[in-house]
Amino acid sequence: MDLLLITNLYPPQELGGYGRCMADFCWGLQQRGHRVQVLCHDAAYLGPGGNGPSGEAVSRCLSLKGSFEKGMSFMTNPIARQAIDAANRHLLRHWLRVRKWDGILIGNIDLIGPELLTELETFKRQIIHHIGFMNGPYSPQQKLHNKNYSLAAASKAVRQVLSSEGFDGSGIEVIYPGARVELFGNSDRLFRQQPWQENHPSSPLKLCFAGLIMATKGVQTFVDALIQLHHQGISLQANLAGLAYQSGYKEKLENQLSDAGLGDIVRFVGPLNRKQLARFFDLHHACVFPSIHPEAFGIVGAEAMASGLALISSGVGGARELIEDGESGLLFQPGDASDLARQLLRLVHEPGLLQRLSRQGEARARSQFAVEVSVRQLEALFQR
Repeated sequence: MDLLLITNLYPPQELGGYGRCMADFCWGLQQRGHRVQVLCHDAAYLGPGGNGPSGEAVSRCLSLKGSFEKGMSFMTNPIARQAIDAANRHLLRHWLRVRKWDGILIGNIDLIGPELLTELETFKRQIIHHIGFMNGPYSPQQKLHNKNYSLAAASKAVRQVLSSEGFDGSGIEVIYPGARVELFGNSDRLFRQQPWQENHPSSPLKLCFAGLIMATKGVQTFVDALIQLHHQGISLQANLAGLAYQSGYKEKLENQLSDAGLGDIVRFVGPLNRKQLARFFDLHHACVFPSIHPEAFGIVGAEAMASGLALISSGVGGARELIEDGESGLLFQPGDASDLARQLLRLVHEPGLLQRLSRQGEARARSQFAVEVSVRQLEALFQR
């Protein structure tokens, strides 16, 4: 099939996991013999553009009605917004004439807006709009009136939210973003499979976080839990990977850790590419997913599970669907550092728990949350 993919940001220019999700779908579709052309915006402040990570053709020609630089900002001038809408529709009309597309996949249209979709009113093949946030991309009244247009949700939680907003939930497929499981957990992980001595400085509990360094991701909860464990005499090390997205937030946490005597054993390592992230996970026992704001899914959690880490999660939104509590991961109350510390203590005090969570979590990630599983669902929708 010849497929057109429309989204706002696309790797290597990415911010969070949504662009990576679209790129993974593209990779999987290409692996199955389909051809994909991407249309997106050129966000130079996020680095160089060019083609996608799997060599897919990317035209970074669309304009945004705002910016994601230093947080999301919106263009308020109505004349300027209308001019961008007109330019984007003109570009889409051009691309619709370039080739006889067999289907269109739509991702994140934040700062593009539903105005672009009006160009697809008469498109004769399947249009799948994948929703990866805990809210609809527009009001139900703005939905495209094309029988070939359908929504797909990144989790059951997203589908439930869309239904509560007035969308027809019965027609919404759940297609998990998934993880490129073949890229994780393939290196030598013997150190994690060996027993380690409780509270011994030479074999500490090694914990990690990966994601945007900002308050809604619950990083403060993780830091507070680490301080509590340290005060209880637990030997630990922790690393936090990700872009500092909230001004002054990382510095405040670093000062707090330093005051608690953890400045040398808890480190912020900055943003990592996927290869670096795979290696990063291989150096830890467990990954903490502490988000406070409901997540549509949580790709990083699936990647950590595929790496063989025990996932300790707040389970907000679609992130709850990743694990079975006590079997393939552990849940704690969102924003409750004491509850997180209690669950982490279980890894130290309950023999065999870490190994069981790691083993069953990895099996669950590979069987249910691999990108290949999601791509086969997409392929079936396009072909129906």
